[in-house]
Amino acid sequence: MKSKEFLDNVCEEIKYKPIRNEICEELKNHIEEQKENYIEEGFKEELAEEKAIEQMGNAEKIGKKLNRIHRPKLDWKLLLIILIMISFGFIIAFTRANNYDMLENGIFSNMIFKYISFIILGLFFSSIMYFIDYKKICKYSFVLYIIASIMNMIAILDWKQGNDISYFRIGTIMFSPAVITVPIYIIAFAGFLQNNDLGLKIFEKKKIYIGGLILLSIVSLGLINCVSTIASSIILGATYLIIATVKLSLLNKKKEIAILWELTIFSTIIVFILMGGMNRIHRLADSLQPQNDPYGSGWIGMNQKMVISSAKLFGEMDYNSKALNIFDEGTNYAFISLLAHYGWIVGVTMITAIILLNIKLVIDAIKIKDLYGKLLIVGISSLFLLQSLFNLLMNFNLGMQADFNIPLISYGGINLIVNMLCLSLVLSIYRRKDINLVQALKNS
Repeated sequence: MKSKEFLDNVCEEIKYKPIRNEICEELKNHIEEQKENYIEEGFKEELAEEKAIEQMGNAEKIGKKLNRIHRPKLDWKLLLIILIMISFGFIIAFTRANNYDMLENGIFSNMIFKYISFIILGLFFSSIMYFIDYKKICKYSFVLYIIASIMNMIAILDWKQGNDISYFRIGTIMFSPAVITVPIYIIAFAGFLQNNDLGLKIFEKKKIYIGGLILLSIVSLGLINCVSTIASSIILGATYLIIATVKLSLLNKKKEIAILWELTIFSTIIVFILMGGMNRIHRLADSLQPQNDPYGSGWIGMNQKMVISSAKLFGEMDYNSKALNIFDEGTNYAFISLLAHYGWIVGVTMITAIILLNIKLVIDAIKIKDLYGKLLIVGISSLFLLQSLFNLLMNFNLGMQADFNIPLISYGGINLIVNMLCLSLVLSIYRRKDINLVQALKNS
């Protein structure tokens, strides 16, 4: 049997077509190495090739084994949790449509129709993302960074012309540029760490690379702080720190990790002071003790406490007030709205789903062996975990009142699509987690 015939027989058994050429190339190299060894032992070329192929084993069995190893795998558990989270998001959208600013006929149906449309769009784009080879994204990391920065700068220029910097507008749809640019920055940052370069030759030297990475991180944080609230900057900065820590820990760079955290803590304190730290401390104090200013900054906190103390085990609480409208808006206070209208059982179920989602993302990050895939999932899971944690602390009056949302649940069309795309990227990475040619050939 000739090597071409052998390779064709193996590849016929492999159903995942994108990996066939790589497997064929690896097997071909393996056969050539064995063939050369036999030639050195004195065998003629044709006989040496036959013996090399014979040593490989049965082509059909090898193909079936490789097919099992390289078969793409859907993370059904993560998908199920995502669907549950989207279901809670739909409940929040329903509550918003039913209770928030219901001034005109037809608003309810229009809002629900719009939300369903966003879900359909999210599923469409996510299905495309799912089948994209995530490794190809890495080489465009610098391009992604530039795109995100340009979007933020456009928003800043728009603000200087007198428009609201907090929102982009597409027809009747308004959204913060940070909703899109924060995830893009995280994906770009993971690519920078994977490649150990920033896409330009000037950054190839180690010291210049590190300096460039720090500079690009600071610039992105500054731009996000200009176009959004401090909440987005906090989440992006913390996510950068987590991704970098994971990369250094994988390289067993304990000293570098200590330096990284020391510099981060020191710079955070300096920035905190320069940006009016005492005012933020007062805001945090008002959030934790809203009774000190019940008709001012503590007004929201007092209403949160009222909902938490009055909510039923199941069903709508016995309290009617226009004050609940701010919670039924469905973004920052999605949990409080859910608690007020559906009770503790539904509220605790939602929190359980959030916890399960974040645990699953962490588990997936641990399972992924490919460095770039691991860093991407670490970045996405950090983004989701930090947003969820800060939002829930805020809802329970245990954190500062700020613009923190719960991914997939807080109301917002573009936000929903972006979150779905991020999770689709995680599913795409998991799908290819067992495609490891070297290990597969060793086990063949």
